Amino acid sequence: MNESTESARVARVSEPLWTTGLAVLLVPVALLFGALAPMATDSCGPDDCARSLEATLAVVMTCWFASLTVSPLLVVASWLFPRRPGYARVRRYAGWLGLIPPVIVILLVFTL
Repeated sequence: MNESTESARVARVSEPLWTTGLAVLLVPVALLFGALAPMATDSCGPDDCARSLEATLAVVMTCWFASLTVSPLLVVASWLFPRRPGYARVRRYAGWLGLIPPVIVILLVFTL
């Protein structure tokens, strides 16, 4: 086996490995932060909160739900696509797109 095919094989295996590792770290943090995010409206009451706070909270809750459902499915899909060169881009995008909702939740909760 020559060196280029060996490095290509390692790259095909390591891409889902990186996204899985990051998902295992990010998704629980996003779920915790998203679950605690509605407490940001406790100080202003249900009717007196700013529209920007309500809009941000709606985005957080949507991405929180996506972190719970879509992110694990995309990461698993990145492992299940065949390991052929034609599917390399699809596998890469599926894995990395699965990390977007938890990152959005974490970043938006810090702005509440």
